[in-house]
Amino acid sequence: MNYHFSNSTWLALLFIGRVLTATTFFMYVGSMAFLIQEWNLSATSAGLIQTALVVGFAGSLYFSSFYSDFINPNQILIFSSILNSLGAFLFFYFANDFYSALILNFILGVAAGGIYGPSMILVSEKFSQGRKGFAMGMMLGGQSLGYALSLSITFTFSNFYNFKDGFLICAILTLLGLASFALSSYSDLFKKLDFQIIKYFKVTEQSYQNKNLIRGYTAHCIELFGMWAWMPVFLSLILVDKTYLNPIILGLVISLTLHLTGVFSNVISGYFSDKFGSKNVLVIFAIISALFSFLVGWIPNFSWLLILIISFLYSFFTIGDSGVLTAALTDSTKRNVLGRSLAFRSMIGIGFGSVTPGIFGFILDFTNNHEPLSQQTNWIYAFSFLGLSGLFAFYFATKLDRNKLSKTLS
Repeated sequence: MNYHFSNSTWLALLFIGRVLTATTFFMYVGSMAFLIQEWNLSATSAGLIQTALVVGFAGSLYFSSFYSDFINPNQILIFSSILNSLGAFLFFYFANDFYSALILNFILGVAAGGIYGPSMILVSEKFSQGRKGFAMGMMLGGQSLGYALSLSITFTFSNFYNFKDGFLICAILTLLGLASFALSSYSDLFKKLDFQIIKYFKVTEQSYQNKNLIRGYTAHCIELFGMWAWMPVFLSLILVDKTYLNPIILGLVISLTLHLTGVFSNVISGYFSDKFGSKNVLVIFAIISALFSFLVGWIPNFSWLLILIISFLYSFFTIGDSGVLTAALTDSTKRNVLGRSLAFRSMIGIGFGSVTPGIFGFILDFTNNHEPLSQQTNWIYAFSFLGLSGLFAFYFATKLDRNKLSKTLS
């Protein structure tokens, strides 16, 4: 039997697959507070387990994107999805201490990177300029929804039932995600690449446009990774005595505030980029996210509701240009070197972004005389560092040539 779907149906299947396979990404984090006691972990070892996932993700994203210039991306996507499901069930059955969780979470990171890289390339192949921004936003929106589900499921089961059951549910969901990917990829799974493969590709020979997009993406990653790592800590400390919410419910509210926004922001920004041009969206989102970075450190004395609203908007604009940046790069790059261009971008952007949480923490320590974090902590300088990165993203967005980016729909 052969399946041929319209582009909209194909995108819906990809979206569902991204939602369900992404439920492994924060599976461990959602249960971490309980696993620290259950597995007798120190704070350092607990953090290293999730670091292993990020390392696996970054490396796999590089290689899966790179080899999409030589291997059918559908095959890489399906292989990585199988690995994702296998890794999730192995984590459910065998993760019971630091070393087993470290290894298995690394495998889940490898699988996640292998899904993300080919997904971007498949969207770029399926949709033309004027429609690509929305499609890329849908793909990333599905990922963000999966992140929110991952945190919510494992956090809820850890608090009210058993953390193992949360792992099992996430593992089962990955099988459904694999089925959705299999349906979307079935007709193209054994197709050969239909372009002339260039074996040698020098990243230094990328166009001026691409270099600015990669610089902007790097600045975006620095701001985004810092926000993702420290906003939950900031909100937990600031809101714990400001609301009447149960700490468990408060944790869920914070998780949804920071990750559910990605569903809306990527889709909305992608639609606007198709409608009004990628450059306009990148400029606006970058400057607004930078302004929120400079603002957040000043809001601890605001009402709890206003703090949550500001945090929601901050997350919305910080995450929102991810899909637009990716769509813009695919618009200005030939397909036979696209995978390697995205791989290089990921290596630089995520590489710099991965050290941001440490720099942010160093600034916190330095500007607070190395005092423990509390409600009295001064957050202004640390978040202002993220704001500076947002300003760099804004600057590089202004240097883009709008004529080479997504056109307005006629």
